[in-house]
Amino acid sequence: MAATNGEKLKHETVMDVTEEQIARVYAQAFMGVAAASANVGGLVDEVGSLVNDVVGVFPLLEQTLVSSLVSHDQKVGLLDRVFANRASAELLNFMKVLSKHGRLGLLRSVARQVKKLHAERSGRTDVEVRVATELEGRLRDEIENQLRKMLRTEPVLSIVVDPALIAGIIIRVGDRVYDGSVSTRLERARQSMIERATEQIETRPERFTG
Repeated sequence: MAATNGEKLKHETVMDVTEEQIARVYAQAFMGVAAASANVGGLVDEVGSLVNDVVGVFPLLEQTLVSSLVSHDQKVGLLDRVFANRASAELLNFMKVLSKHGRLGLLRSVARQVKKLHAERSGRTDVEVRVATELEGRLRDEIENQLRKMLRTEPVLSIVVDPALIAGIIIRVGDRVYDGSVSTRLERARQSMIERATEQIETRPERFTG
């Protein structure tokens, strides 16, 4: 039986959260290394640049780095050839650690978590806001104010427009998700109707027989 949209969303969300949790562990390790340097912000920006300007631009490089057919030693050699004169020693060594543990596929997630950790330690919190249409200035300000009160930090909003939501809003802060979208409410209503109908059929089958 094909999975419903709700089931798919739930499965993807669980997988995403699990991946982000693992990535956060590696991100914390990187931030520990970065804290020992005199350029924490620069190293954080470098991780983001690696994902956006290198991995995102050269998909073949990413495919090679995450491939299970390429050995760790081969990946280390590739990292040295590509990044030895272009990346900091901290970042290069960190990528080798990810390779050793078979986690280079988490590089994008790690970069997101590094950015979040840096924001948190700077008194800011990254917040993903998913909406059906673009937010108007006043509404965005209102959401920021409410989040500021709730989180007691300065929210840094990342707006994602998703017409599938129909209306409403989904707010994601780390592993926490606040879902107020119409599509989710409709799916819950549909599931509730199915459950009620099933219960009636099971408890009063005579009503549905000739």
